[in-house]
Amino acid sequence: MAIRSQQNPEISCFIIVATVVAQLDVILVEAKNLSLTAKNARVVAIRAGQAALGFKSITNFIDEFSARTIKITQDIHNHSHLLFKLALEQLRASQFKEHVARASVIHNGNSATLKRINRQSISELREAWSRLGSEMQSLTAQFEEIRQQMRAAEYIAVTSRVEASQAGEYCDSLESVSDYIASAALRIKTAITINLNTLSQLQRIIK
Repeated sequence: MAIRSQQNPEISCFIIVATVVAQLDVILVEAKNLSLTAKNARVVAIRAGQAALGFKSITNFIDEFSARTIKITQDIHNHSHLLFKLALEQLRASQFKEHVARASVIHNGNSATLKRINRQSISELREAWSRLGSEMQSLTAQFEEIRQQMRAAEYIAVTSRVEASQAGEYCDSLESVSDYIASAALRIKTAITINLNTLSQLQRIIK
């Protein structure tokens, strides 16, 4: 979603953080469904016995990366509130610096007090930007980690489809599991792309 830059920057921050949180919910739901799918597939693989021996071990991988995705997503969710707080701090520091600069122009730059406040406002702005930049970098790295896991999930979907084809009467059930893994990984990757683009918009708004 493109955030209009001409609207109130504070409202834009609210919208951006809300967008990130909404996409986190998408990722969380899909990861939980993947975990449930792995458990159901394990039951089917046990019923299929030797014919689906390879598929049984694949369900362990699905379980592992879905659990990891759930944990990272929950961590990011907790950080989203901090992101909003830091974005507002940076925005307000920027606005304060502009007010001080305008006041300084009115006094022809001769006020010692305004010069001191101006130096302080510049320092506070740099500090706010540093904190926000660090938090955004951390979030971006976490999103990239999930995206890497989804690439692994897509590979597992292909591998599991091969294993499913050898499972005799259970072939259709296990193939539907493979299809679900591939589609869930795609939905999670789409949500991550939206969030990374949204974070880029936040950078542009508060600069």
